[in-house]
Formats: sequence, structure tokens, C-alpha cells
Amino acid sequence: MNKHLNIFKTYAKGNRSYQLENDLTRALAICLQEDALFCHEVLKTIIDDADLYNQLFEDLDGDTNIQIEIQKATSNIGDFEKVFAVSLSESLMSNFWQQTHNSEYDPICDLVITINNILIVVEAKRDNIDCTAQLYNQILNIFNHQSKRIEDNKEVVSPFDLNWKKLMAIAVKVASFEKTTGNSNRFLNDFIQLVKGHNYSWLPETPIGSLKNISSKSIYRRVESAVNQFCKKDKTVEKLSYNDRLGTNFSKGWSNELLFRVDKNSGDLVVDIYPGNTKGQGRHIFQQEPLFAEYLFVGDESYATTTEYHIKFMGQSYITGLWLSDSDFCKPLYTKQNFNKHTGRIYRDDWHVIEDLLDQHITTDWKTQCNWQDKIINSNRALFNIAFGYHISISVPLKKLAQLDKNHNDITPLANFIESIYKAFETRLITEEASS
Repeated sequence: MNKHLNIFKTYAKGNRSYQLENDLTRALAICLQEDALFCHEVLKTIIDDADLYNQLFEDLDGDTNIQIEIQKATSNIGDFEKVFAVSLSESLMSNFWQQTHNSEYDPICDLVITINNILIVVEAKRDNIDCTAQLYNQILNIFNHQSKRIEDNKEVVSPFDLNWKKLMAIAVKVASFEKTTGNSNRFLNDFIQLVKGHNYSWLPETPIGSLKNISSKSIYRRVESAVNQFCKKDKTVEKLSYNDRLGTNFSKGWSNELLFRVDKNSGDLVVDIYPGNTKGQGRHIFQQEPLFAEYLFVGDESYATTTEYHIKFMGQSYITGLWLSDSDFCKPLYTKQNFNKHTGRIYRDDWHVIEDLLDQHITTDWKTQCNWQDKIINSNRALFNIAFGYHISISVPLKKLAQLDKNHNDITPLANFIESIYKAFETRLITEEASS
């Protein structure tokens, strides 16, 4: 659907970021009014008291009245017997009763829901701002306008941390159920899209085992969460800070990172490592002829390794490179002798030596592949650095990931598997004899 047709997204050329808080609150209020199942699930989550909830809704002939309002002044709120103070933010709610924001005035409440004599006050934020103090002050002033002291009525007040992730988990589950039964609700679906456009991380992560179709983005997101959990558990391993790839640092001198990606077509997890990506890394594997394992055992299963050769040309940054397989060589290029003699810093006067070396060993048109003429010869460079590296990967089938990741609240099985992969690359990819 065209994004401009979203019910809650105002068509305007200007930036409405300043209005986003009100947009989100208004959209939520409308969804609560227009989707009974969503409203039921949200209220049941907030009113975490089965007896009270049953009193409100168990009697089919009962006279229960629900009113949903936004931007309501505290002075306009009537009598009540119970109030739920709800924080809706990316930030967790802090201790409600330790707040000291005691300004006496007539604050405006973002969202007020009244169910007979039950009051629900929601303070919403569009980002990671703790709104507990503001919420406390609203409840304080509600009591003040009714000539009551909040300190004398603590048993009436129930603070509740809803937060956006919890709310959107409810929204997505309801929308999925409604879609399954052929009763999709336009309001709820557009609300989900509005939130997704603002901050996709608020939406729940579907466990891989629950995905109905291959979604590389959803799988990637769960793998990223598993990597985060692994790094949190093992303080010696850090997640890479790059935006264009997912991975961790690596403990061995022959490589500095282990990378994770998801195949867009199959959904399989591909794990990549680049041994010898610099001359310094190459020293750790070329002391003897490099010997890599043909299989890696992860847990009780083995995964075949795929090995490519990567000749990398570097200046202050990456210039160009060659990706080769065994069939591209007429004789071995990756030897200890060639490594020691021809890798590292090469000045322009010696570029012909590298050209002759590659001509003698590579059968394919390597110059065209790496754009040798334009990237190297015709450049204004005085030197480049060359490394004899490898690209080694394993592929974990989607089916295996689905077996591990079944509960959206428990990423531990997948995180433990990521840890096992890391350990396998660390301890079994290169034998100690070859890397010593």
C-alpha cells in the first residue's frame, strides 16, 4: 500500500517529527476504539488483576462503559476508585513512588481511559525518555484537584510499565490473529506501519521457528539479537560497530573478525571469516603451508567449509581485489616463499613484478576482474599493499535455525549456537601445527 494512504500518516511536505508523540497517541486511541480485540488485550495487560477484570467484563448484561480520550486536563477527570498510571516509552519505568516532581498546576494527560470507576492514565514518549516523573506529577494533580493527597491514597494507584515493545507485541499478535481469521483491521494495521516507520525495533522479533515464509530481514534480526546476547555473556568478544555488516571481533591473530549474514533466497545463515586479510595476519598462517579444516563441528553436527582465495590491494583503504578458486590457478601461488617475498608494501617500480607473478600463476583474466589498469597502473599512487588472504565460510540451514529459535522471549538457544560457531572457528578451522 502507498505509505501516503496510511490513515495515521498526515500527507505533508514538512517534517512532522515534533508532532510525532501526538500522532502516536492519537493513533493508539483510535485503534483502541476501533479494534475490540486489541482493546481487550491491552486492557487485560494493564489491569493485571483477574478479579477486577472479571468484575468489569464478566457480566454480559452488565453496564460497563469505556471512554477513551486524548489531551485531557487533570482538572476535568472525575471521581474514581482505582487508577493505573501507565508509562509508554522506549525507556523502562523507574520507581514511581520515589519521584519528587510535585509542581501543582493543571497538566494535560496524553491518553485517559475510563472504565466505570477505573481510571487509566497513559503518558507516551516517542523515544528513550523516562516519563515516570511527568506521569507521577499528573497523578498527583489529579488527586489535588479532588482535594486528596496522593500520599494517603497509595493503595489506589497502580504504576504500570507498558513500554512500546510490549504494546507492539500485543498489536502484532492481534493483527496476525485477525488476518488468520479473515478479519484484518485497517486501523490496527496502519498503526503498526506508523510505528514501524518511526522505530522498527519496537516491533516484536518473530522467532525463526514461527516464520511462515522466508524473511531474510526477520532472520537477520534474530541472529543479531543472538550475537548481542553472546557478546553480553562473553566479555572477551565484542560486536562489530559497523552498519554494513554483522559480526564480532576474533581472538586469533590470523583474522580480526567473524561475520554473519543471511542468504536472501534460502534464509540460511552464512558465517564468513577472512584469514590472512593483511600481511600481519598472514604471518600467523604462512609459517607453514596453510591447512584449513574441510568440516567444522558445531555441537553434534558438521558443516562443510567453502574456501576461496582473496588477493587484496590496499592503500589507505581498500583499492581492489581478486576472488579466486583452486581452478583459477595453474600452479600454487599461496606458498610460504611467495608470501614472504611478494606480500606487503609494493612501490610503483616493482608493480611489474606482481603483474608477472600473477600472470604466471592465474589462468583467468585477472587484470579485468580487478580493473588493474585503471585502479592501479593509471592511478596516482606511489605504492600499494598486497595480501594473500582467504575467504572461508560455512552455511547453516534455515531448518536448523528454526529448530533452535522457537520462543520470541528466549534467544538463549540461538545465542548458544552462535557461541559454538565462534568456538569452532577459533579452535578447529586451522590446526595448531599449521598456525604455529
